[in-house]
Amino acid sequence: MKKSEQIEINTLCEQMEQKIKGCYSYNEGVRLRSCNARVITEGCYYILISYSAIVAIIDTTTDTLYDILRLEYGYTSTSAQHISKFSKDYGLGKWGCEHRYTWRAV
Repeated sequence: MKKSEQIEINTLCEQMEQKIKGCYSYNEGVRLRSCNARVITEGCYYILISYSAIVAIIDTTTDTLYDILRLEYGYTSTSAQHISKFSKDYGLGKWGCEHRYTWRAV
C-alpha cells in the first residue's frame, strides 16, 4: 500500500472517530461474546469499547468497519481479537464487514 493511500484511510478513520465522540452516550452496552469488551448501539453505528477506549466502529449503512485501535490505545493482541469477533458478529457479510479501514501510523 502506498503512503498516500494509508494517509487517506487514516483520515477516514479519524473523521469517523470525531463523528462518534460527539454523538454517543456511554452506557453499559452489551458484552461481546464472553469478552470484557462492550458493544454500544448508537443510531446506525455499533461502537466497540475495549479497555475503556473506543477501538472500532461499524457503520451499518455501508457495512464498513473502522479500526481505530492503534490511534486510540496502541496495539494489543487482545483488543485485536475483540475487533475480529466484533466484525464477525456485527458485520452484515458472511465473514464480517464488507469494507474495513485500519488506522496505522505513517
